[in-house]
Amino acid sequence: RFGPAGRQSAEPKPPSPSTWPTGCARPMPRADDRALGWRSFAGGAAAGVLDTCVTMPLDTVKTKMQIQRYGSLASCVRTIVRADGVAGMYYGFKPFMLQASGKAAIRFLAYDMICQAVDAAGVDRAARPTLWSSTCGLIAGMCEATLWTAPTERLKILRQARAGEGRGKPPSFAAMLREQGVGGLYVGATATVARQATSVAVRFTLFDRVKSATCASLGYDARAAPTWVLIISGGIGGVMSAVCNNPIDVVKSR
Repeated sequence: RFGPAGRQSAEPKPPSPSTWPTGCARPMPRADDRALGWRSFAGGAAAGVLDTCVTMPLDTVKTKMQIQRYGSLASCVRTIVRADGVAGMYYGFKPFMLQASGKAAIRFLAYDMICQAVDAAGVDRAARPTLWSSTCGLIAGMCEATLWTAPTERLKILRQARAGEGRGKPPSFAAMLREQGVGGLYVGATATVARQATSVAVRFTLFDRVKSATCASLGYDARAAPTWVLIISGGIGGVMSAVCNNPIDVVKSR
């Protein structure tokens, strides 16, 4: 192209990733897009480890209350501590840590890859953001559960079920493989896949919607949302996910 003076004008530059509207179709993934995917994987893994350290005691109590009947949360805690000490609250810690770090890493990597594939197909996700957030989250949750969560959840549940019973050392991964084979790791896999798929779909959908609505009402750029907005958005997504998926989680544990 040439300008008025006959000089060749510069070609217009493609928009940078920061100018793409949320959910809009993007060019084919480039090297920096792939690097972003692996950063999502690493960030998810680190977040999963931190999540385990903070929530493990609550998860143990949740699992015990799903398997057995207790009068209250406090009575469940007292029973576990009385029989096994504080260590009983951390039965299944290693598989839970591996599970939480692995599933978070796979979840975010899969979600990024699915979104990139949808964008590369020329689909404008911005036209129907709720539909595409839930769809991509649903598929990412299924990948996460099938590849990682189902077998690690099985081992974690078997270990947590022994908390508060004073039966000593819980079964190891090797012992479980000897006794039940690989198929034993996937007992309850259907319920686990259903739980994870719907959970991730709800989380990602509500996270995007709450973050966008909050930023729009307060005048923030949704792509540079403050940390407190991300915390609130993630918290609301997590609460609603737990409310919607607890029945499936009870079936899975039992």
